[in-house]
Amino acid sequence: MSKEKAYGLCIYKIKNKSIKILLCKSVNSKEKWGFLKGIAFKYEQHKRCAQREFFEESSIFVHLEAYEEYFEQINPTKDVGIWLVNYNNVEEIEDYFFEEELGSNYLSKENSKVKFFDIDNLPKIRSKQEKIVKEIRAFLKKKGEK
Repeated sequence: MSKEKAYGLCIYKIKNKSIKILLCKSVNSKEKWGFLKGIAFKYEQHKRCAQREFFEESSIFVHLEAYEEYFEQINPTKDVGIWLVNYNNVEEIEDYFFEEELGSNYLSKENSKVKFFDIDNLPKIRSKQEKIVKEIRAFLKKKGEK
């Protein structure tokens, strides 16, 4: 049996040397957070899967042209692939948030919270995404220095 593959997006914003990323907490998770993502259908393109899953979990549509760098974490049971997307390249994204948290009317039934976190003050991360979060954090820190 082949292993599952999940794809999603990491929306980031850089403002005044502060870098934040969007994470979600599943209704099944007591304290661990991760990216908005989901399992690809059998013949679904990976980028389309990320787009569909992100929309299903946040009600926010992200155009494929906004996708930037790709990161992947290989795990024993489920691999995770995440594309970076700059907050400024998502149409009307600010309308979905109150302060740094996604409005509850946009949340899917899968997640209890979706919010932005400063990359220097992240919550506990799901084990299947710890490595990918570290890689994205390091990449964005370098990007923020420019």
